[in-house]
Amino acid sequence: MSNDTVLKISCDRLSLGMKVVELDRPWVESPFTVHGFRITTEAEISKLKASCKYVYVAAKAKKTEISAKNLKRQAYNNTQSFQQALPQAKSAHRQAKSVVKGFFKNLELGQTFETSVAKKAVKQCVDSVIANQEAMMWLGLLKDVDEYTARHSLNVGLLSIILGRAEGLSPADLEVVGLCGMLHDMGKSKIPLEILNKEGAFSEEEFDIMKTHTTLGYEILTAKSDITDEVANVAYSHHERLNGRGYPRALPAEKISYFSRIVAIADTYDAITSKRVYSPAKTSLEGLRILIGAKGSHYDPILVDRFVEAIGIYPAGSVAEMSNGEIGLILPSAIEHRNSPKVLIVRGKDKKPCDERQIDLSQEPTDANGKLLKINHLLSDDAFGIDLKKYHELGTAEAG
Repeated sequence: MSNDTVLKISCDRLSLGMKVVELDRPWVESPFTVHGFRITTEAEISKLKASCKYVYVAAKAKKTEISAKNLKRQAYNNTQSFQQALPQAKSAHRQAKSVVKGFFKNLELGQTFETSVAKKAVKQCVDSVIANQEAMMWLGLLKDVDEYTARHSLNVGLLSIILGRAEGLSPADLEVVGLCGMLHDMGKSKIPLEILNKEGAFSEEEFDIMKTHTTLGYEILTAKSDITDEVANVAYSHHERLNGRGYPRALPAEKISYFSRIVAIADTYDAITSKRVYSPAKTSLEGLRILIGAKGSHYDPILVDRFVEAIGIYPAGSVAEMSNGEIGLILPSAIEHRNSPKVLIVRGKDKKPCDERQIDLSQEPTDANGKLLKINHLLSDDAFGIDLKKYHELGTAEAG
């Protein structure tokens, strides 16, 4: 029995719509006269629980997995300035965040979720990213550690759309990859909270439980008839790695789908740059360095390069220490000036609040000693008590 075609699952995790193909005992020892059937009633689930501990259910066929070679490509340019795009982006971001939080709450309570609501939220995010991706990236800066799982799912969806845009995917395909990213961690709704939110390293047993979120997510999504195979497959495969050492199936590189590769990069980057209950956030630059260091072994090298190009080494919203010791907030800038962006100075050389002023590094400004002013390095988001939420709400930056 190939684990590419069936899943062995506990009867406690059965749901309507799953197709049972094998039991943990001979069919003749069960109350079922049909050998193999799709679950259509709660009564059938009760019968299975009463007679079996686990069963094998059919995995969706892989024929609909998306191939990078068969996708239509197009070039994108921002159609709106940062300021023009920000209101639409705020609305889309707020709606998508509410949707994802609601999904996790519903699943934790044993309820389902409306796929149409997710698709509508993703489409709004895609429209915003197409108009001006910097505006949506700006809104992804606030990272509430108490809402990590839901916020992470939203950010992975947005980053997947941004990487897909850089890849030139059509709007329709951007909606698919965005949905893949937004729903990739649905299985975590079934992981015990004491493990999900544990401070400190997992024990081997706890990590084994955590890893089941990929299979649990696959089960949740395959049970919904209006979720495509590719979205379910990404939930199953986003922790697979090119060197064959990922989980849950240790797939070889050629078996890892294109969209799974995109979501894996978005997932890793957001996890690295987020504050968790058990670890501080790393800077964007550190996140990109980790991805670059794992090119070819863990992540698709072409997609990593594309992601670095799309995000930039100084993403808008990053906190930076300048060469003169002042602290600034990187502002959205035109793509041609991404490596010499505009910066809002918010802390003086003494690292205390100062009169804020904006500088444009593309104009090669100098410090008080006449030396060229530049960015020394990026800092963590909460450096020196800077309230990113304040600037997030103002949205006073400009972008080309």
